[in-house]
Amino acid sequence: MVRGKINRTNKVLVDWADILTEIDEVAAALEDAGWETLVLHPGDVATTDASATGNPGFRLLVPNSEFEALYSTVSASEAAFDQFEVYRARDTNVRIFVVVVKSEEMTDAVLFPVFYDSDTDRAFVETLRTESVIWTTVSDLGNERRCSFRHAEPALFLPQ
Repeated sequence: MVRGKINRTNKVLVDWADILTEIDEVAAALEDAGWETLVLHPGDVATTDASATGNPGFRLLVPNSEFEALYSTVSASEAAFDQFEVYRARDTNVRIFVVVVKSEEMTDAVLFPVFYDSDTDRAFVETLRTESVIWTTVSDLGNERRCSFRHAEPALFLPQ
């Protein structure tokens, strides 16, 4: 499992700078349309499948400063972050996406990259096919505090 995770991460590093550029472009377009944006830069992205946890999905670790900004954004909001968009950044064996979660009422948007390796993360791919909801859980570096976002269309993360 650890070896698979290392291989997955190494595969993503090739495209990481491009992914961050794409996130910045999506954020700029949202800002031009009047949205307040927060871009997260996870140091680690992991997946959990339905058999491993009751909360399948993506797990992100972000710098404490970004987590503080995220917590401030989601806790100050009167509205739920109930909309999400998935931009397919890369579609090779390692599937990389830019995710945008939005609070329409507050015009706040949080953007972050996620990825999985379809060869290594087979149980996760099956989870995407069978579950009606997955989650992205964002944690601080100490993994002491978390914020979660619900994704009601897991199939958006499947290969086209």
